Amino acid sequence: MKRHKARAIVDASPLTPAGIRRVVLSVFPRRHDYGDFDLADLVTELAEFGITTVKPLRLLMKKHRRQILIDERVKMPRAEALYLASEYNSAGVDLHSNTSWYAVPGLVRQAMEKEFGWDAVISIQEVRPQDYAGQS
Repeated sequence: MKRHKARAIVDASPLTPAGIRRVVLSVFPRRHDYGDFDLADLVTELAEFGITTVKPLRLLMKKHRRQILIDERVKMPRAEALYLASEYNSAGVDLHSNTSWYAVPGLVRQAMEKEFGWDAVISIQEVRPQDYAGQS
């Protein structure tokens, strides 16, 4: 009987919100783990693109890691940084360098945008408005 390797067992497991968080935080720095976001809707969005197991998500995140981190280093105007810090979670904003970084859902959506295009990501959300209505 052939014994499966631990990596193959994990890679073949279906996506869950906890699995998404685990995959993203294994690829990106821990500073991206802020906020208490519901990742259940990401599971359905990723399934629309055919990503239903851990391995394709891990490969997607690794493929676009460098570009996402470069995009985060872009400086924003001081007024925008102050606005983000006051209105939203200040854990994702660095007021000294006027930069911000994405939380886990933002990282996944940025990778999907870079892989499939902005129009495809938006069209998935528009096709299924009943899934997103009333959630905040």
